[in-house]
Amino acid sequence: MLYFILLLPASWGMAQAKPDQSDKYLLFNKMHQAGIRLGIWANNGGSPTDSPGTVETSFKEASLYFEGCFAYRLAPQAMLELSVGVVNRGSVTFREGNTTNIGNVLVHPILLQLKLYPLASVKLRFQPYLSAGGGLYYGRRTVQFTTSGDVYYFGVEEQSGTNLNYVLGGGIDWPIGKKIGLEAGIKYMPIEFSKGLQTIRDYDAIAFTIGVKYLYRSKELEVSNARRHK
Repeated sequence: MLYFILLLPASWGMAQAKPDQSDKYLLFNKMHQAGIRLGIWANNGGSPTDSPGTVETSFKEASLYFEGCFAYRLAPQAMLELSVGVVNRGSVTFREGNTTNIGNVLVHPILLQLKLYPLASVKLRFQPYLSAGGGLYYGRRTVQFTTSGDVYYFGVEEQSGTNLNYVLGGGIDWPIGKKIGLEAGIKYMPIEFSKGLQTIRDYDAIAFTIGVKYLYRSKELEVSNARRHK
């Protein structure tokens, strides 16, 4: 169902694309990408368990998600993408004796994905894609503030966890110029830490993002094209 939803704007784009813009859309299928994404991290996992007076958390079902990415064009229909993201799942206040500590739980997805463009050979205003891959999910509970006077206290009570897992996604690329492109995407990330991070093992999430990307070709490809046109 998701795939057909993503294809609807692309089909509309094919009907709307102007003949004099066709080169721009075909050129996009030869370009590498580097950019940033911003969106919503929708929690699909567990919720923390509080202990009033000892541990108190403020986790929301939706958080701001930020991601940087680089994608290398393997072929007009395929790209290999490396992305690094960060989300603040919420704040944590915990007390030990007379010491109060305040911090956050951060999750960092570090992912390698294969992106497939099934309509790369068609002159479309929008280019839908599907993606699949995997990588490392790193979670950490930090301490930003403590009432302890010990300057070495920071980091002592931090927690962390890692998980190797897969990722699935899809989206639409929209080249708005020869060097600039926009994107809307969705990504499912199953995350399960072997040890509970702030009493939670299941950090599954669905991320909805929009992004802007710089499009460029390698120098080797540009030199090859220049020689061909001589």
